[in-house]
Amino acid sequence: MSWDARLVLKGLESYVDDNGVGRDDVALIVGEVFPRDMLASPRETVARVSEAISELRKAGLLWRYQAGDDDLLFISFWEEVQRIDKASKGRLPRPDGTFDYGESEIRESVASPRETLAPGTGEQGNRGTEEQGKKTLAQPEVERLLDPGRFDDFWTAYPRKVGKQKARAKFAAATRRAPADAVIAGAQSLAADPNLPPEQYIPHPSTWLERNGWEDPPLPQRHDRPAQLVGGLDADGWAAMHANAVAHASERTPQ
Repeated sequence: MSWDARLVLKGLESYVDDNGVGRDDVALIVGEVFPRDMLASPRETVARVSEAISELRKAGLLWRYQAGDDDLLFISFWEEVQRIDKASKGRLPRPDGTFDYGESEIRESVASPRETLAPGTGEQGNRGTEEQGKKTLAQPEVERLLDPGRFDDFWTAYPRKVGKQKARAKFAAATRRAPADAVIAGAQSLAADPNLPPEQYIPHPSTWLERNGWEDPPLPQRHDRPAQLVGGLDADGWAAMHANAVAHASERTPQ
């Protein structure tokens, strides 16, 4: 195996869940496993990771398959590669449908895989001019995903500046689920919300992105805010103005 394939395989071991399964999404993989490389050289990083995943599948070290509408991957020989003492139930199914660590009946190489594959991935049959087994992103999607200016716009708008590197990866994933303009507009709305809490209570940008924060409704009214101003005056101001008016009126009243 090439150095890239070996490195990506080790990275995937930390990317997948306890069941050895993860989403077959190059953007998510790169964002979580190689964020600094993504920042330094996004096009090259996406290309190299895509090639490495294709190489691992061809060598029988990785399954690529579909469960429902999800494109998934599974690391072969998972029980031999990782020993997990207190494994939690997997979030996604293995190729044989199992979710629990150690229950799978997959024990052989997948060099001749029996995967159920997503339409259009090209893992089976003639791929024309593209390399067989390689999953690629359409060029417009890559351009949108890797445009650093869009993240910079989000970072400028979001009202709490912590965890920039992690936020960058989560932003890349978020813009696969929603238009970048919608995500940025949501950050701007949050920053402009009159009920925005003190900074230490605002979610980290990565947390906000992961839970689709741009879909949240306006914040509820804060009870710790000063009394609402009416005509530029708060309640104390109105009381003082009223007392002054009464005093002036008494001075003008005939005795």
